[in-house]
Amino acid sequence: MKLSFVGTGMIGGGLAVNAALHGYDVSLYDLLDPEKVKTNIRGIFNIMVESGACTEQEAEKAMSLMTFTQNIKEAVEGAVFIQECVPERLELKQETYRKIQEIVGDNAIIASSTSTIFPSKLSDGALFPNKIIVGHPFNPSYVLPLIEVCGPQADMSTIDEAVKIYKSMGKEPVICKKEVNGFIANILSLMVKDMSMKAVLDGVCSVEDIDKAIMYGPGLRMAITGQLLTMSLGVPGGFREMSAKYGHTDPEIIRQECEIADGVDAEIENREEFMGRTVEDIIKFRDKTIVDILKLYRKF
Repeated sequence: MKLSFVGTGMIGGGLAVNAALHGYDVSLYDLLDPEKVKTNIRGIFNIMVESGACTEQEAEKAMSLMTFTQNIKEAVEGAVFIQECVPERLELKQETYRKIQEIVGDNAIIASSTSTIFPSKLSDGALFPNKIIVGHPFNPSYVLPLIEVCGPQADMSTIDEAVKIYKSMGKEPVICKKEVNGFIANILSLMVKDMSMKAVLDGVCSVEDIDKAIMYGPGLRMAITGQLLTMSLGVPGGFREMSAKYGHTDPEIIRQECEIADGVDAEIENREEFMGRTVEDIIKFRDKTIVDILKLYRKF
């Protein structure tokens, strides 16, 4: 199965490396000289090998699955999935989609790495708007698993297929159901940034201490159990018992907490078995993983 990557900087190149390491035939298109792109890709593979993410042999095998071209027709023809990573200019992206869909028709999904442009704007004027979505990764894309998938105007089958392909690349896709600025993760990240800056500028603490407060406290837990599951684990009975524990009597707050509790139940049920599927097993996994991370920090 062929995947195509249009734009091969650190984001596009990193995702292409993930795809090749998982056995896909990968075509990389860029205006840069193919030899320059190859050099950049080899640099990413070197990082992966040095960090222990893959072996030298696995990197060489993955590299053999890659083709490099300055011809967009050659790059996308026969691809079932195309990751677009060109610069953040709406007109350029729309022009790129028109070129691609004139070649592939509606036989391929186009996913944009954009962090700021809504899919409804990206697909405006496209030949097949239902085949265009956002697939927003995070830097470094070759290491971080998260991909935010957003495409309210796309067919659900398109979303489902994109999620399936991303998972097969070793990524962890999440679905953003609405077009909101920042999608999902950047909303949270920017809120934390704003509050962190405020704490420093108000004289509450230093920059170093605000970062340590996150690194050695809630950040460790959130890396393992997210935010809502983390909070649920902090109260016996989870969100359904939070109002009783903290003295909330507002019926709307109680209703909201029960709705979140239902979501936590579903999350626990969907967890990988090795990560725990009961509160007790999740806590054991969390604690062991925190210790493993802290050993890297030489805290144990």
